[in-house]
Amino acid sequence: MSRLNVAVVGAGFIASRKHLPALQGLKSKVHIAAICDQNLAQATGLARQYGNTHVYQDVSEMLAKEKLDIVNVCTPPATHADVSVKAIQAGCNVLIEKPMALHPSECDAIIQASKLRGVKVCVAHSDLFYPPFIKAKNMVAKGEIGQFTGMRIFLSTPTSYMTSREEHWAHRLPGGVIGETGPHLVYMTLAYINPITSVLAQGFKRLPDFPWSTFEDYRIELAGEKAASTVTSIYTSKQWAALVDLWGTEGGLTLDLESMTLVRHRRPSLNPLTIAKSQIQASLQSVGDTVLTGLNLAVGRYKKTHDVLIESFVNSILKKTDSPVPPEEGKEAVRVMNLIASQLEAQKAQPSSVVDG
Repeated sequence: MSRLNVAVVGAGFIASRKHLPALQGLKSKVHIAAICDQNLAQATGLARQYGNTHVYQDVSEMLAKEKLDIVNVCTPPATHADVSVKAIQAGCNVLIEKPMALHPSECDAIIQASKLRGVKVCVAHSDLFYPPFIKAKNMVAKGEIGQFTGMRIFLSTPTSYMTSREEHWAHRLPGGVIGETGPHLVYMTLAYINPITSVLAQGFKRLPDFPWSTFEDYRIELAGEKAASTVTSIYTSKQWAALVDLWGTEGGLTLDLESMTLVRHRRPSLNPLTIAKSQIQASLQSVGDTVLTGLNLAVGRYKKTHDVLIESFVNSILKKTDSPVPPEEGKEAVRVMNLIASQLEAQKAQPSSVVDG
């Protein structure tokens, strides 16, 4: 089986820490042929880690000189559409780091180009590939918690990751840093509530020491016809957290996406014995998942979400199957993020409405 030639556009954090290691782990299926970035020194330094890899500053030059099967877009979101369409027009399949683009019209341009050229597009909605998220989605689909009635997501991103860094590109996104992490919250909601018909977003300025940061505390309601998702995303702590609660008529699920645990709750009454049984079962499930994750790490079976996503996309090309995250899903996430951002931008224009207290 001949390997697929892959080029990575963008030599920053997401490429170096997520995409390139995942591609390197697929050496039997792909060859990392080129890395492209306007910062030639950064691209060159990264290329040295991956053997016989060509380096470019210009995407068009790379596409003209290289025979590529996949272009992996890891540039800032404002450039996603332009890079993706150029790659598609050159006959390449495209993997795009989230968000797919900044506007639905840009997503339409990518989708239309891919249809004309007959190539695949995949959007890196990586959190969908956490083992507990996959398991929970299957459980909900099978009715194991009864009829799905709603969900809650809590995300904590340490202040040092983006908020305290004045130069970070996320501060220039509509609505602030939520533009970088918000797509995760939206596409996880869309996995259970689609379409989202109503959006209510509010941002709070909590950290005056960082005047370049628009907000550091976001509260968002995403509602569909039969269920809603309540989202809290904070950037005020030194802690990481990614928790998802799913509720149905016959029980609930709590997912910790960092410890890779899934706990099923059943508490139909407040009888002390019922509560005790529920708590014991939840503790055993959490311990069991933690032990399993540790064993997988120990024997090298643990795969990160980008590893699973990228391998799934490569396999979809080799086996001519559907993209694991089709561009239409990427576009819907962008549409909802635009609704969120527009409300936050309106608040930013009225500072008195967003100051705590």
